[in-house]
Amino acid sequence: MSYLGEQPRFSEYPSQLISPNGTDTSFTLDNSVGNPAQLIVSISGVKQSVNAYAVTGTTIDFGVGNAPPAGTLTLEIIYLGLRSDYVLADQTQGGTTNPAIMRTNGQTIDQNMTVASTVNAVSGGPITVTSPYVVTVLGYWTVV
Repeated sequence: MSYLGEQPRFSEYPSQLISPNGTDTSFTLDNSVGNPAQLIVSISGVKQSVNAYAVTGTTIDFGVGNAPPAGTLTLEIIYLGLRSDYVLADQTQGGTTNPAIMRTNGQTIDQNMTVASTVNAVSGGPITVTSPYVVTVLGYWTVV
């Protein structure tokens, strides 16, 4: 089967069922995640917006006064298989009338990275690659 972009890397998406008591707002996750977009969360079968909760490592928190209602196995967490160090691009720059007009990225590369021959990469500069790390470019990388 052909794909536009990269082929899927994950074939299973683990899930976790939790029985809330109606008062707790924080719960321990089975897996560490980097941001809310790495999860699909449903309460009593109703999918929650990524803005309805926060995640830090292995903790999900619904915030003060937002405890999921009590029930047996009514809070379901589905892990989407993204890297735990993935950071969702900030899509809020540019105001409310034209959000996503501006994207932001970090300025320091502190891990080995490879741009595959089948992809293009774009970064806003300046970019610093810290020692001893290397960026291997087999495709195209543009720094603007």
